[in-house]
Amino acid sequence: MKVQSQKPFLWIPGQGCDAAALARMRAAFPRPRQPMGEAWFMGETRAMFCDLLGDLSTLPIGDIQTALFEIASGTKNFGERAEWTDWYHHILAQTLPRAHERHISSYVETLITTFMSLYFDGVTREPYKGFRRDALNTLGRSIMNPECWDGERIRIGRFLHREYNPRVGVWFWRDASGDFSASMFFCLKYLDAEEIAPWLRSVLSIPNPHWRAQIMVWFIGAYDLLTGRIVDPSRYEISDCPSVYWDSAHLLTRAASDGAPTHFLPQANRDAALTTLAAVMLDEVYLDWLCSIAAFDYLESELADLPERFRMLYILGAAP
Repeated sequence: MKVQSQKPFLWIPGQGCDAAALARMRAAFPRPRQPMGEAWFMGETRAMFCDLLGDLSTLPIGDIQTALFEIASGTKNFGERAEWTDWYHHILAQTLPRAHERHISSYVETLITTFMSLYFDGVTREPYKGFRRDALNTLGRSIMNPECWDGERIRIGRFLHREYNPRVGVWFWRDASGDFSASMFFCLKYLDAEEIAPWLRSVLSIPNPHWRAQIMVWFIGAYDLLTGRIVDPSRYEISDCPSVYWDSAHLLTRAASDGAPTHFLPQANRDAALTTLAAVMLDEVYLDWLCSIAAFDYLESELADLPERFRMLYILGAAP
């Protein structure tokens, strides 16, 4: 199967899921002949997801998310099974165009969690040559899809899901949206170390104030994982402040054969991300970000002290 020459991996609004990469994935992952079974069952009776044998484009997204949760939790607790891996690959290829549909959580979050569960230690064995790059150019760029952007302006609600809560009078911009958080961790985990700097520079170059606010919030919430204070996302909770939790992120933990915890993010990738952020986020850049955020009263007020916490951690280097 021919794979195109590799280009720099960047996030550019409007340049999302790559059609050629998606076509390769669909050709490589036909529908399995046998239905997928649930992970958790007792005795001889095992429920089967027979609906997956039909047209996945019309199956309710919540039903697909339920099947993917079985794959992610089953793999974590019982180990890899070809049945689950084959079905995940097929579901991924067939349903990527639906990445921004939403049941309770955004579908892209569920796709990413399940991918990470199957490839916790990296894509060390590709089901076909070039799969890792195709996954990055499809799932890893889905939040850059044209339906998510109007030029460089985010179509809030299409992704970065925020709903105004009249009871408390806020939009909850103090937390990272699950689709954003999952996508950031996906790229940080599966890109090669030398690809991190150009990718992260492209992330930081998007001038939208709401996007910048999410970046600040995400880096604060991700600080312990980026610096190695914690080793995997299983420690994250939706109640964290700020929260960088995404759908079923608590499943993402592994231990090596000697029982020692396995680091979720490669050390070289973490180092590259921290170095790149420090090089880009100079005082004048930080002030420009603050001014753009201040143009939206609700955004500035909800972030409150978070921009200063971001500055302390990543510009002044004052660890908590």
